[in-house]
Amino acid sequence: MNLIRLTGCRPEPLGSYLKALAVLRLVAEQKDAQAKAWWENGCFCLKSVLDAEALLRFFLDEYRPTPLVAPWNGGSGFYEGDNTEGRDAILDAPSPRFAAYRTAISSALSWPELPPRQLPLGRLIAEVEETAGRAKGQAGKQFLSLVADVREALPSVQPALGTDDPLALSVEQLQERLPTAVRKTLVQRARKLRTRCNKDFREAHKGQVLRACRNRLDDSVVAWMDAAVTVGSNDELGFPPLLGTAANEGRLDYTNAFMEKIASLLIRQPADGSTSGLLRNALFAEPTDGLRIASVGQYDPGRAGGYNQGAEIETKDFPTNPWDFVLTLEGTLLWASGVSRRQATSGSISLASPFTVRARAVGYSSSASSDQEAARSEIWAPLWGRPSAYPEVRALFSEGRADVGRRRAADGIEFAEAASSLGTDRGITQFVRYSLLKRRGDSYIALPAGRFQVQAKSESDLVRQLEPLLDRVDAFLRRFPSDPPARFLSARRAIDEAIYALLLHGGASRFKGLVAAVGRLEQLFAQRDTGAKPSLPRPLCGLDPAWVAAADDGSLEVRLAAALASIGPSGKVGSIRANLALIDPARPWQWATGQGQRAWSGGSLCARMSAALARRMMDATRLNCDSNPLHARLALCPEDAAGFIEGDIDESLVEDLLFGFCWVDWHEYEAVRRLRTALHAWRRPVSSRIVPASWALLKLLFLPGPIRTAEGVETSVRPEPSVLPLLAAGRVGEACRVAQRRLFAAGLAPARPEFPQFENGLRLAAALLLPVYPVAPLLKKALVQSQSASSTR
Repeated sequence: MNLIRLTGCRPEPLGSYLKALAVLRLVAEQKDAQAKAWWENGCFCLKSVLDAEALLRFFLDEYRPTPLVAPWNGGSGFYEGDNTEGRDAILDAPSPRFAAYRTAISSALSWPELPPRQLPLGRLIAEVEETAGRAKGQAGKQFLSLVADVREALPSVQPALGTDDPLALSVEQLQERLPTAVRKTLVQRARKLRTRCNKDFREAHKGQVLRACRNRLDDSVVAWMDAAVTVGSNDELGFPPLLGTAANEGRLDYTNAFMEKIASLLIRQPADGSTSGLLRNALFAEPTDGLRIASVGQYDPGRAGGYNQGAEIETKDFPTNPWDFVLTLEGTLLWASGVSRRQATSGSISLASPFTVRARAVGYSSSASSDQEAARSEIWAPLWGRPSAYPEVRALFSEGRADVGRRRAADGIEFAEAASSLGTDRGITQFVRYSLLKRRGDSYIALPAGRFQVQAKSESDLVRQLEPLLDRVDAFLRRFPSDPPARFLSARRAIDEAIYALLLHGGASRFKGLVAAVGRLEQLFAQRDTGAKPSLPRPLCGLDPAWVAAADDGSLEVRLAAALASIGPSGKVGSIRANLALIDPARPWQWATGQGQRAWSGGSLCARMSAALARRMMDATRLNCDSNPLHARLALCPEDAAGFIEGDIDESLVEDLLFGFCWVDWHEYEAVRRLRTALHAWRRPVSSRIVPASWALLKLLFLPGPIRTAEGVETSVRPEPSVLPLLAAGRVGEACRVAQRRLFAAGLAPARPEFPQFENGLRLAAALLLPVYPVAPLLKKALVQSQSASSTR
């Protein structure tokens, strides 16, 4: 067995990937059934009895082109006025290698389901007038306008025809009989009329032609049809996106272009031997000067043509290799093995096509919201790293699906979630993602949107918990009578971007980015009037507390946000979320009536935290709470609170993460217990800090439980309402003296140093909201050394 590295067959662009599949299929079916292939370092490798030279000779001398025909399409070579050079060359070629192709073409040309040929001009006029009679509005007027143009030109040609009636002649006969001076106007208009007739006939009989192809043509043609077009039980046509619209893209019919290139490469071979050079270029990327100007369709965006697409500033047309196009189309037949098998059970042609899902406009630099609506689909092309025979590869494409839980992945993000298990189960090492996007007017391109490495990622299970919540968000956005607010759309799309980045690369930092994206969306809901229409039926919640551990990248911001978000209810005082949004304090699964306990206001994060703390303390007094309403599921070590006081943090990120962690279900006791175990590193500070003595003293007034003395006596310290206003006013020394008096009145012995007026009392006040444990370091700083005390958590 010989190893051949096909350096011209790479994972990108899509045409190059399909070339690789074509080589494996054609070699296995026509030459070496034991051939095996795999991907290695971005190159397609083939192990076969053929060596490189024998592979070239096979394609040049023995390769039997698959009979790719599309008689259901205009421009396919089966209608009057079509370019038939390639079709006719194949029909006239005597070589046995084209026998199946000749049979398919000859059979289709004889079918009554195709429109009659050589119709006289009068019959064409009658057909269009009949169509105009059935049409309504502007369409009927357009049909009659075509007829009027032809009738207007008739008098000018009558003298040249003598006694012959121009209405009794076909378009070709008019072309032959009329002199150049008078033929142009009538013939051009007659051709438009014929095109209109052919189009009407084709649309009326398209389903019949498709059924005829399936019933009368060879199995190889039926396999091609499965890749190009499907027919449902109610004659509903579906177009797998890999081949455009039933093997057609705008004015480019793939099959006619395929026949023309087969003819130029294998039938009308140039004497200069350029066919061989082009094949070497296609398979082995060897340089060649034989490239030709031609359309490549959606499969190679870099060679799709257009100004500024080539090496020159004003390049409009880009030279291409016809072998690339031939092998690209041959490669699409592997997709057929999956389409026919699954279309009966899938509600979407995209989902029926192997490795094809709905597009999500995330993960590539040019993505835009409009892409999601205008894109055809996404194709995830698998790369496998172990030698596999053609039957194995065909079986892979035959299944060609990914599951999220118990259901099929429906879009790009869900496919990314499922790709890890799919790949590891089937030996896939990577997926190359292609988005079929509009980028050239109404034309599509297969844009490479990155590679997805297949490896087990624990984050995917956690990400899946977002699906029901995001479904509710999407339902909310759909209820807007017109376009939803741009800020909501932007925040929703940012979550998709964060999910994709996380699934692609993994890691705590990207998980943190996802939580922050969720938090930015939650802030929009928190700011929205809950009575406005449309409304979100209830607050969003339900994520596992393990989200905190997954997002823990060792940063102080994650610790601060998670600890704040875990502050739970105390008596009739709601959780911290009731201070952030209009959440019912007693029933956090529904919105509050009136103003609730919301208090998240102020010009900075510190101001908003201070306002929330003041509201909680006020509500505790008003609602007769037994203790300070600052119980939390998670706590910080005092040094981390000192880091907040020093201000060495990204406050916007802390706020985003705080709102994001509000979607965590903090009532799951066992899950919270597991989380605390996982966060053992939180017992040590992010970095060594000096805890301010003033804050240590003040925090003793804002603990969630009593202070326990050395004698085992629990002492409750009643907070002083004036402390927070004093701190907000920058009068730190006065606030500390108030705290000293409160501690003394509670039977404790506070140290009595003189505290200077701290320049940022508001930050000290905000830090009093932070849950901390243990409090022994605070007691050591705030109480005289002779008194030993601790605090219940």
